[in-house]
Amino acid sequence: MAEDQRKAELTTELAQARARLTSNFGALRRELDFPGRVKGTVRKHPAVWLGGATLFGMLLSKLPARRKKIVVTTDGKPAKFAATAGRTGLLLGSLKIAFDLARPALAKWAGQRVADYMDGAQRSRRPPE
Repeated sequence: MAEDQRKAELTTELAQARARLTSNFGALRRELDFPGRVKGTVRKHPAVWLGGATLFGMLLSKLPARRKKIVVTTDGKPAKFAATAGRTGLLLGSLKIAFDLARPALAKWAGQRVADYMDGAQRSRRPPE
């Protein structure tokens, strides 16, 4: 009989612990819901958020621009490097223009090749008549 009473007490304690754990978990979940909390504060205080964003944007716009200087050394021959870089840029630019002009013809040629290949594949699948 004492055993049954002890089991009932343990069962009651276990149920209470589960209830406390469930409520604590719910509170923790609400505390960790950062997007929801931010949305709530923005809805409650939109003027403060807009003013803060405006002030932050103004401060960012007043920061000096980052000036990064890149130094390229070419074993003491900067003039030769500049000439080579200029020729390479000119070549790549002209290749891009040529490719842009030839793109429609290349697309048509590739489409025709695929169509011919598919036609040949379908012919090989058909039983002879």
